[in-house]
Amino acid sequence: MAYRGKLWHVAGHASLGPVLLSRRGCVGRGHQCRLQHSGKAVRRGDYVVHALQGDARPARGTNQVVGGDCPPRTRVAGACNAVPINRERITRIRSDRYWLREQLVMADWTRMDRRAFLKGTAMASASLAVTACSRARSRGEPDGPDAMSMEDAPVVGMGSRFGEAPMLAERVAAGELPPVEERLPSNPEVIVPRDAVGEYGGQSVVAIGNANHLFGDPQAVMGTELILRIDEDFSSIRGGLAESWEFSDGGKIQVLHLRQGLKWSNGDPFTADDFVFAWEDLWNNEEFAPGGPPGTWSTGSGADRKHLTMEKVDEYTIRLTFDQPYPLIILHQTFYAGSQGGLWQPSNYAKQFHPKHADADDLAQMIEDAGFETWDQLLRDRCRVGSTIPAQVGLPGMTAFIRVDDAPDHHTYERNPYYWKVDTEGNQLPYIDSTLVHIISDREVSLARLIAGELTFSGRQAQLQDMELYGQNIDSAGIKIKMWSSTFPGKTVIVPNHTAKDANLRAFFRNKDVRHALSVALDRHDINNTVYFGLGEPRQWAVWSSSKYYRDGDEGHWAQHDPDMANQLLDAAGYDQRDGDGYRLHPDGTRVTWLCQLDTEQIDVVHVFELAVEQWRNVGLEATLKPVSRAQLNELVAANDVEMSGWEGDISDITWVWTSRLNHPSHGNVRWGRAWQLWFNGDIDNELAEEPPEEIKYVDTRWQDMIDALTDDEHVAIARELWDWFYDYLPGFGTVGIPKPIVMKQNFTNFPDDGVWGFSVIRAVPVNPEQFFFKS
Repeated sequence: MAYRGKLWHVAGHASLGPVLLSRRGCVGRGHQCRLQHSGKAVRRGDYVVHALQGDARPARGTNQVVGGDCPPRTRVAGACNAVPINRERITRIRSDRYWLREQLVMADWTRMDRRAFLKGTAMASASLAVTACSRARSRGEPDGPDAMSMEDAPVVGMGSRFGEAPMLAERVAAGELPPVEERLPSNPEVIVPRDAVGEYGGQSVVAIGNANHLFGDPQAVMGTELILRIDEDFSSIRGGLAESWEFSDGGKIQVLHLRQGLKWSNGDPFTADDFVFAWEDLWNNEEFAPGGPPGTWSTGSGADRKHLTMEKVDEYTIRLTFDQPYPLIILHQTFYAGSQGGLWQPSNYAKQFHPKHADADDLAQMIEDAGFETWDQLLRDRCRVGSTIPAQVGLPGMTAFIRVDDAPDHHTYERNPYYWKVDTEGNQLPYIDSTLVHIISDREVSLARLIAGELTFSGRQAQLQDMELYGQNIDSAGIKIKMWSSTFPGKTVIVPNHTAKDANLRAFFRNKDVRHALSVALDRHDINNTVYFGLGEPRQWAVWSSSKYYRDGDEGHWAQHDPDMANQLLDAAGYDQRDGDGYRLHPDGTRVTWLCQLDTEQIDVVHVFELAVEQWRNVGLEATLKPVSRAQLNELVAANDVEMSGWEGDISDITWVWTSRLNHPSHGNVRWGRAWQLWFNGDIDNELAEEPPEEIKYVDTRWQDMIDALTDDEHVAIARELWDWFYDYLPGFGTVGIPKPIVMKQNFTNFPDDGVWGFSVIRAVPVNPEQFFFKS
């Protein structure tokens, strides 16, 4: 089989022309690869890339292409993806690695130079005036200036300065909807299309692991709406549902100005009443929230915690008053706490499920019919409290798409006819008509559908380990790959439980020398090369160099591979005695051994731990892997039954502020001091709660000082002090920072070539998913 018309270029070496590469191509940074036709050497850092078609690949040591020994469908079935890691196979794959030139551009993803992460104060963006009268094309219309003119545009809403999708125009004509100008607010937000004004129509298709995973790819393609928004530059904050805001009284008072004329997807007005209902009737209702409002909306901690007070100034203005200065509340308002189910709810809809507003007999009947016991159970279900997407049929939302079906194996979302954003030519967004969300528990099945061309987009589940497979199916699946930066400076963070129930392990993990030893015993370069194919950056769990908290060398603290030092530290810590098998002993003579309980959905985390266990064995430590489901892991964490675990080390200038110091990494699925956390949260009567040492209490105090800081200089100074403590205390330790591959259909347009992917920025939400479209 021959290369079918595909030649390759070396990134950064265009003068060399198209080339064929030998199998000595690029294995890890600093290695050399020779160009077959010229003998010139190119460093791995230049990222030699090209494209493959079908399941063909270069035979080892030749330039001839033969049938692959692991066809895509065979691999997806599991024959070539065995666990544990097959080191021989991975080594072969790395040595035969060829990369994707046409669609994959490897940027300097470790720096995010022009996307510095929330470096300064928040900035509200002013809405642009809508002045143009042309329309977005329906799919299939000719491109070019004439296609965009008023005369040749589809006859939808004629006489309006706004355009709308044909499917909505039909409903207007049938009398089912008011005209588009009556559905939009008085000052709609204007989104500037990234590449082009879009075409209306089409359906995006994504997959999730279970019905509760809507925070992944569904968010990426449908977006979510928040009180405030991280802007497209990933470095500032702009208005969202609140068009503007201001602080007064030294940061104790925040006034939010809602965009006037907003409507829920059912046409109800979106006003300050939706905030007041959520605050007074839900979060301050003992039946609905017996523990009181979420800590997000409070200052102080423990017994000193004080919740905000909320006042409706007028229909579109809300005043929030805090006991202490809280200027960083805006970071919460750009995140999940600022979404539907947080501080605002569709009050007109939700009141039918609330005893304060509903007829008692009607409500009792609804509770019985739904199979619930109490009204709060019914309301939580019908309003999906806490979900960032209105993922319940009939639930009004402010997002671009609303759920319309009840199928158990998939969700279907259709465009919101009252969506409140337009493009620069006055066309109501979104461009895409609908989104189909498949619920597929087996990731291998999702991968099979992706490479079969059945999915539009894969971000959350896309892995570096599957890059070869993506490359083999670019043409057959009609896909392209973009490589984004990530908020994972330590993709897998290893977290020992400092409050483990086992007394020996508690003493072991609380010993700082032990934690330092565990960290330097890790061979992060081996982890990078084996699990991430040399594409990552071995480093400690520290902020990226673009962070305002960063100091030179932060990523290197206790990140070197030094088994000799690890042995010396363990000996000095009192674990110098060994048994007949060479394993270290506790002071009482029992073997030092622990369980690593891991989320089975995070495949690379499991693989990293496989290598870590080997590397710890080399210094006389025994650990055993125990992968469990995510639900099981959450239960174990809540019960303080985890000994060691790991998670995606999502950290940014956002997460560093709002994530509790005991919840790191990421958003709290893994905790390094669960018993201490319960004490800090005021749950001191819980039998699991444990009063923390004075050192940890002091850190908590300084954390609150950082949040309360009135100036950015003061805030950064305290944050750096806390990071210094973190790097020394080392409650958890990172392994490798990685970029993020994102796979999508080739005609999926307006998705940027570079960006920042991660939990803390809610995936692709900052780049405005409502402007994505399918280019015909």
